[in-house]
Amino acid sequence: MNAMNAPGAATNDAPAATTADPTVLAFELIDLSQSLVQVMASETETLRAGHVAEIEPLQEPKKVLAQICEAHLRQVAANPDLFRGVAPEIRAELARLAGQVDAVARENADAVHAALALNRQLVQVIADAVIESAPSASGYTKTGAAPGAHKGTAIRHAPASLDQRL
Repeated sequence: MNAMNAPGAATNDAPAATTADPTVLAFELIDLSQSLVQVMASETETLRAGHVAEIEPLQEPKKVLAQICEAHLRQVAANPDLFRGVAPEIRAELARLAGQVDAVARENADAVHAALALNRQLVQVIADAVIESAPSASGYTKTGAAPGAHKGTAIRHAPASLDQRL
């Protein structure tokens, strides 16, 4: 079953989980969890490779999968004994995937935060460069030089003399 076509995978912002059979719900959660792990892992890998612009196509599937998972998990939370009759190996797979989703989500969040920090630093470097290259004043300084004429160069004040024999 494709997680994007799973029952309850409506395109609205808050899909409702309506699956009544606990085993079917368990398999849907397994499928959704696996798909969510794949999308987040792909996004994390893309971010770590420095291809921030390439994550945009992953955002909508990640959002939809997370919303559907959340709706199913609300259904489970409302009935804690829901999976009691489900085969132990299926429950074990759900537990394993829950741990994997958590781990991949943490890695994904770390990669997103690192990319954001890098982008903030890049913006700051650009802003500093613009400020550094912008003329600060018009006219001349008390030494007769144009303000900022040597800004950003090794020579800040060139020696000068004034011929006063006129």
